[in-house]
Amino acid sequence: MAISRALAGRLELPDVLGGALRTVEQVVGATGSSILLIDPDSGQMSFHIAAGIGADVAKTIPVPPGAGICGHVARSGEPLIVNDAQNDPRLYRRVDQATHLTTRNLLALPIRSRQRLWGVLELINKAGEEAFDQRDLRVAAVAASQIALALENSHLHGQIVLKTRLAAIGQTVSGLAHCVKNILNGIRSGSAVIDRSLREDDFPRVREGWQTVRRNNDMLDNLVLDMLSLARQSQPHAFPTDANDLAEQICELLKERAAERGAVIACTPAADLEEVSVDPTHLYRCLLNLASNALDACETGGRVHVRVHRGRDRDRFTLSVSDSGCGMPPEVQAKLFTEFFTTKGGRGTGLGLPVTRKLIEEMGGRIVFHSVAGRGTRFVIALPTGRLPQ
Repeated sequence: MAISRALAGRLELPDVLGGALRTVEQVVGATGSSILLIDPDSGQMSFHIAAGIGADVAKTIPVPPGAGICGHVARSGEPLIVNDAQNDPRLYRRVDQATHLTTRNLLALPIRSRQRLWGVLELINKAGEEAFDQRDLRVAAVAASQIALALENSHLHGQIVLKTRLAAIGQTVSGLAHCVKNILNGIRSGSAVIDRSLREDDFPRVREGWQTVRRNNDMLDNLVLDMLSLARQSQPHAFPTDANDLAEQICELLKERAAERGAVIACTPAADLEEVSVDPTHLYRCLLNLASNALDACETGGRVHVRVHRGRDRDRFTLSVSDSGCGMPPEVQAKLFTEFFTTKGGRGTGLGLPVTRKLIEEMGGRIVFHSVAGRGTRFVIALPTGRLPQ
């Protein structure tokens, strides 16, 4: 029962198996124990877990296929009690020599599940002058079956994790390839315009083609930055920052783009907000991404409003970006922060919002949104005004 409790529902093999060994040692009365695992490719055994005198040294000793009493048990698949180990020719004496321990008697039995033979459970030197008996063997058999189950669960869990990782890598590569292909198509189109215009000495058209190439170069640059942001944990660098000024800079930057779309972008600063301690580069990137998305959602006559607000508790502040655009249906909202999900077709990478949320969370904040189809969307960033969490 103690062994079952130790093994149930856990996957940290060293701790779990070590606890199981200690328990079976106490019940059986052995002074040393080990779990030898079999390499499925070479058939060689190694001391995966060992307890007792010389355990650390034993872990460094490989056991050739079929060698020793444990090798015999692995090969035959049958448990074995040897109460006069020193006179048994099957004893693998290299372990005794390296550990300076005399193996007087031992009990060994296979660790087998439905899937495979994992190795051998070994108990050595019964306390006092006693010998191992059939009762000890029955107790050890219970432990061996539980250990086999734990090994199989861990192995299956590892396979599931590997398959999940490979699936995630495949999905990422597929999404990345799609984004790069769209960007390269834009660069190719702009380059074709430049080549044709150069042949015709049409320099105004050359400028148009170059603008297309430059826009797509910028998209590729942003894509690389976004991928790096998602792939690694970044450490924000907090500086005293004027959040009002930062919001106004972004609105000024996007004014011309808004005018081209027949829309308006405005900023409302917080009157009572002093400088805050944030990473200005992270915050600028996040706010610019949200404001750009808001403009993309607007049609002629649309409006984007960036607002800075001091929170009720003085240690936090918020920035909101709202638009009067088309809003989002529930099925789009559910996928909004999923990598490579975009509603912009070839104009979007689907990484902006996942990166934005990651950067905000790294600064100790959070981002929420509210959207109604046909009525617009509002994103709200809440951040601490003081020092970043360590």
